[in-house]
Amino acid sequence: MEFKIEKAPLLEGLYYAQGIADRKATMPILANVLLRTEGPDRVVVAATDLNITVTTEIPCEVISEGGLTVGAKHLHDIVKSLPGERLGIRRTENQYAEITAGKVNYRMVGLADRDFPRLPNHREVSFARVESAVLRDMVAKTFFSISTDETRYHLNGVLFECDGNGDKALARMVSTDGHRLSKCERLLPGGPRVSPGVLIPRKGLMELRRALEGADTHVEIGFHQGHVFLRSRGTALSVKLNDAQFPPYEQVIPREHERLIVAPRDALLDALKRISLIASDKTWGIRLSMDKGTLRIESDNPDLGQGREELDVSYGGSDMTIGFNARYLIDILGEIDTPQVRLELNGELDPALLRPAEEKPGPGSYLGVVMPMRL
Repeated sequence: MEFKIEKAPLLEGLYYAQGIADRKATMPILANVLLRTEGPDRVVVAATDLNITVTTEIPCEVISEGGLTVGAKHLHDIVKSLPGERLGIRRTENQYAEITAGKVNYRMVGLADRDFPRLPNHREVSFARVESAVLRDMVAKTFFSISTDETRYHLNGVLFECDGNGDKALARMVSTDGHRLSKCERLLPGGPRVSPGVLIPRKGLMELRRALEGADTHVEIGFHQGHVFLRSRGTALSVKLNDAQFPPYEQVIPREHERLIVAPRDALLDALKRISLIASDKTWGIRLSMDKGTLRIESDNPDLGQGREELDVSYGGSDMTIGFNARYLIDILGEIDTPQVRLELNGELDPALLRPAEEKPGPGSYLGVVMPMRL
């Protein structure tokens, strides 16, 4: 195998690959990146940890066909350091890779490409073309409330659903860690039909988010044989879906409320951040006390002291005091971009619902549910 290639596109492909290659895996080859020629003018750069796979097809000048695998991170660092705009890579005896640019020459230990795991084939997938900004926004609004406990498969991911209704397709993402829940619905013109929904694992969603940040205005998304695929500009990312049943989230979302606070989003967010500075580092516990026209945010910490702030709000209902983890409220408020927010409450032990004040349920809606805590 031997080819000559431009440095910039190869470096971009290696950047994605070295982020996925698993250097801690018990299989040494999973720390490697696969380089394999395809036809007279293309090379495939691929990496996998067996759950997440990235493949990038890059134009090049193929001198002789073949393949090889070498350490992903080291190859990325070497290519990044090379002078000039073009380099050559060839396989030599004993599976070594020789990398040459100008007067610079490296020889890297490699492994045979035949030992590399079989990759999910994105060419077998039926893709739908959608706006990358919509997917990126949905991921941002639900990622923070995914459980970080990888043993709880049913919570360690985001539920994705889409009705596939052409230009009026409605997509939904939902996540929960058992203490809070976030739900985002968006119109996703051209979106694929995904019903029932699928569970995209947290680690895979991190890579999807990274790919969406560098994508064009549109990307292609598809689902095939237990994987979700995202394709953009010659790079295809596949993520193995969690084989678990997401909890019946609609049962958690309050349908009615006895108390309603309408508050300025920025003022509420800033107040929560200020008062949480004195809260416990473990619980982030704060109290919300409300009466007509006033919301008091308080925190008592035996090790530090007390904090208190009052906000002028619109409030309907009887007086009440309720405790929350301030971080949960801050995370949801951080993803709401309207001037006013609604905080819908029932009793002091019932979940609270937080959403934009001007927003109506349905397409384009976003909401968060937070369980209270005893203080």
